[in-house]
Amino acid sequence: MKRLAAGLLCMLTVGMVGPAGAASSPSDEPSQERWSLKGRMLKAAAPKRAAAPSGFLPSEIECTVRGRPDNLNLDCDDPVFESPNNEPDIEVDPKDPDHMIASSNDYESCCDEFYTTFNGGRTWTTGDMSAEDPNRIGSDPVTVFDPVSGNAIHASLNFLITEEGLGDDGDVVVSLSKDGGLTWGDPVVVGEGIGDDDDPLQIFNDKEWIVTDTNPDSPYYGRTYLTWTAFRSRLGVYTESPIFEAHSDDGGVTWTEPQEISGSDPTCTYQETGRGRQCDEDQFSVPTVGPDGTLYVAFENAQHEAAWEAGEVFESQYMVVRSTDGGESFSGPVSVVDLEDGTRDYPVNVNDRQTLTDYQIRVNSAGNIVASPANGKLYIVFSDNRDGVHDADRPVTDTNVYMMTSKDGIHWRGPLDVADRPGDQWFPWAEVNPANGEVGVIYHDRPVPRGSSYATTLSEGRPGHWRHDVITSERSHPRNSLYFRARVKGCFKCATFHGDYIGLDYGSDGSANLAWTDMSRLIEFEDTIGYTENIFFSRR
Repeated sequence: MKRLAAGLLCMLTVGMVGPAGAASSPSDEPSQERWSLKGRMLKAAAPKRAAAPSGFLPSEIECTVRGRPDNLNLDCDDPVFESPNNEPDIEVDPKDPDHMIASSNDYESCCDEFYTTFNGGRTWTTGDMSAEDPNRIGSDPVTVFDPVSGNAIHASLNFLITEEGLGDDGDVVVSLSKDGGLTWGDPVVVGEGIGDDDDPLQIFNDKEWIVTDTNPDSPYYGRTYLTWTAFRSRLGVYTESPIFEAHSDDGGVTWTEPQEISGSDPTCTYQETGRGRQCDEDQFSVPTVGPDGTLYVAFENAQHEAAWEAGEVFESQYMVVRSTDGGESFSGPVSVVDLEDGTRDYPVNVNDRQTLTDYQIRVNSAGNIVASPANGKLYIVFSDNRDGVHDADRPVTDTNVYMMTSKDGIHWRGPLDVADRPGDQWFPWAEVNPANGEVGVIYHDRPVPRGSSYATTLSEGRPGHWRHDVITSERSHPRNSLYFRARVKGCFKCATFHGDYIGLDYGSDGSANLAWTDMSRLIEFEDTIGYTENIFFSRR
């Protein structure tokens, strides 16, 4: 216990290390903010779990949360030190709207935290996810239910931390649960990582996402698709980051050989090392499946030079590829929309990552793609700074949430406003309500320009007709953080990291289930005080 306390105190006073290397865009690099804190915490504390005989680190149930499913704090595993949790995903069992699994980055343990409920969010069993071995760290959590095998499939990154603090051998893995999300088995490696920044070749996999075809009428019913970014570098110098895909027909036990799917397009003109018009400088892929079994994968690409304003580089474009044969082959990418998120469009924080005005939290423009289960209509949400002061030496943010729509994945309409009002809105995530066909979008919301706190909002309806509901009962305070402190003049206690996304999923009964990173709990630790990061849940 004293070793952990000493490690935490060190992290509170020393602050965080910066990113390890360059990539094509400020928002595209694999993150070290998240693993530098977690790595130091783990080295400060004795391991709580022993490895299984086969070598992997098994999952472990830690505690139970009970309460009304409205602004319920799901974190109960570290009541003494209040270590942070962020980057939540939430998924609802398509066969049972009261059965859900949420997950998050957990800085008290090696691995992702899982939260499982069987009664609509009134009781949650929470614990540590399994890992490849006791020396690996997990992050970027996301879970799906496979209605055919009955498995819950949790996707994650598993990687090592070197003595120099570098992320090493960044694998994409899945852990399977056969009891609805209470125990999780030996992780299956889907995409293998290689090396670190000091090696002649590094492949560090990042930002995986997963989806299962849950439509019984689909020819690929029960097939699970996993996509991710493969960051490649040589001796620490970035070369490319294409999107990869693999799929499984047996509940995540076995997977196809990973294949590169981001393709080539005339808009991908900037080439770090590639040839022709390869769209290989990408990040933030998300797959979705239409009711006819068509697979769509959306991702951000930073190679469309024609969209870059004078004096800046690496503005993103959203692109979509699709497969009509269950992921066996893919179309070329379609350019959907250009974003205002380049090198002179956002302020940057102490770690040279894009942030919001008067904040230090790292932000990105990405959202997701989702297909309506009823008619297959597609929706992409994102946020950017097109309404703020951009293309400037000193940008000022007024980020808003926007939507693109399509009936076929080829022709797109938009951008359409979802949340266009003063202040900043970021980290949007969209889902379609299967009960009424409406779209829901969750996002963080700072409605006062340069305000010190933020809320979390759910917008529901259709383009042009939105209802906005602030779901948080207390505001979050990223300028007075206990962890991830920037330690810069005027923003000493500002958090530099609060995850990269938040979550929403609808049940078959039409219930909206929301999970977000909340910073409303003021904690005193040793001689310092600040707001920690927790995963909160609400059902609407």
